[in-house]
Amino acid sequence: MPVERMRMRPWLEEQINSNTIPGLKWLNKEKKIFQIPWMHAARHGWDVEKDAPLFRNWAIHTGKHQPGIDKPDPKTWKANFRCAMNSLPDIEEVKDRSIKKGNNAFRVYRMLPLSERPSKKGKKPKTEKEERVKHIKL
Repeated sequence: MPVERMRMRPWLEEQINSNTIPGLKWLNKEKKIFQIPWMHAARHGWDVEKDAPLFRNWAIHTGKHQPGIDKPDPKTWKANFRCAMNSLPDIEEVKDRSIKKGNNAFRVYRMLPLSERPSKKGKKPKTEKEERVKHIKL
């Protein structure tokens, strides 16, 4: 039976609140807006310990990386983290506040309150007519 693990949003809130990862911080805690350091690995001065600890921590948390056993793979860690973030219906990127180039690259995200979360990711709300048809068929 699989081991229960913390879901990404509470795990991420815990990481932000811990203040252990440089650059990972709340920009507005009340509105749940935060930034994640997002420096490109090809940049001069990129360092796995300094620039990939959040992605490594997520890989360890999800069981995709075992320190001391698996070879470090920051490119895969970052890709897996990005895919996990993009799949969350209750977290959205604030693209106009993100800076994706340079030595201080970061992405800004917002955790949506319950009232703004879509019921199912990717599904558009049903029209009244579709709702009536559904009730008639039942």
